[in-house]
Amino acid sequence: MKILAFDIDEELLGRNQASLSDTIRMALYQADSALFEKLNYDDDTTFLEPTLFCYFLSNVSSEDKIPLEQCLLGYLDRENWPQNISVKADQFGLANLPNLGYLRTEPYEQLQIETPVIEDSLTANEFIPNCPIRLCLHPTDLLAYENGVTFDEPVAQSLAHNKVALLAATGFFQTHLSEFWQAIESTVREFVVFSSPNYNSFAGIMQHGTAYFNVQNKRQTLVFFIDDIAHQCGHVIFNALTLETEKYLIVPKDHPMQGHTEMQGETRGDYGAFHGLFTYTTILHSLDKVLDSEAVLDAELRHEAIGRMGFYFEKFGHDLQLIHKAAILTEAGLNYLQQFAEGFQYITQKYGTALSHLNYDNQPYIFQYDFFKALNPIQKSVSV
Repeated sequence: MKILAFDIDEELLGRNQASLSDTIRMALYQADSALFEKLNYDDDTTFLEPTLFCYFLSNVSSEDKIPLEQCLLGYLDRENWPQNISVKADQFGLANLPNLGYLRTEPYEQLQIETPVIEDSLTANEFIPNCPIRLCLHPTDLLAYENGVTFDEPVAQSLAHNKVALLAATGFFQTHLSEFWQAIESTVREFVVFSSPNYNSFAGIMQHGTAYFNVQNKRQTLVFFIDDIAHQCGHVIFNALTLETEKYLIVPKDHPMQGHTEMQGETRGDYGAFHGLFTYTTILHSLDKVLDSEAVLDAELRHEAIGRMGFYFEKFGHDLQLIHKAAILTEAGLNYLQQFAEGFQYITQKYGTALSHLNYDNQPYIFQYDFFKALNPIQKSVSV
């Protein structure tokens, strides 16, 4: 499976996903052996439930996290359900029951509920069509309890406002990027669409399997979601692919990049910068398919796609040189670096001339199409 010139080792990806599920198995057994014994031991799907990664790996306090029984009720056979269960709602009054749905109540309320009545009270989960990936109505504990995070509106509203564009984007992946989508489906369990003025889109090992998309208090476009799905799901895939980071880096994963550059403001760790080369690859691969496709003919959407491509292309080239000069990679890491560089060359040969005419002087850290359009009007932009 190739993303630009990068070959995703599907066997390695599967092995590392299994290793992650084993990590959670062991942690769960040690935390609550009685609950563990009621689960299907052989079902990796259970032990790759994203809330379990948050429960065992995150810094969210035990008082704030939803209880283990709440995380796992939906994975128990009905005959193993307890008579009563304690559940905790989020700030928007939704109690998340993974693999079941939601209970609606008051914000932050903690309830003791008789389990026989739960299914009659559930708000059903939503999913991407023809796909097992859940569309979350809740922010998850990992995001909700991030220090200082605020929301413009409930997550369910952000999803509703952007669902048409989001599903158009996932449909594009399923049709035009089917191999990449296969890798996404094998690692990603849920999407969280949220709107916050002070937190970026992200994905991480502390809620492995969840991709978070900040719509920035706007109704976003098809191209925005193609970009951000490629980006955040790319993080999930690469976290799994490079699970044994010592095979790729000769330094600790949190070793600062600042030591390798005179650039002010470099705050990434070495592994984070290495990670970025993969997500640049996934984004540019996806935007290339947009520009090649007759399915996206709208002039403004194509203009946005070329704008986003140029924005990441510049960063990609810089980071390729930075990581090469830093000499932080093992032989396996250098093999990955070579594949990333070959993908960069493909984009250079195909789009380099067009991208060289674009102006990004007004761009903040996160690409803003309105800003791009102000300096690069559609009628004056180089077409591709």
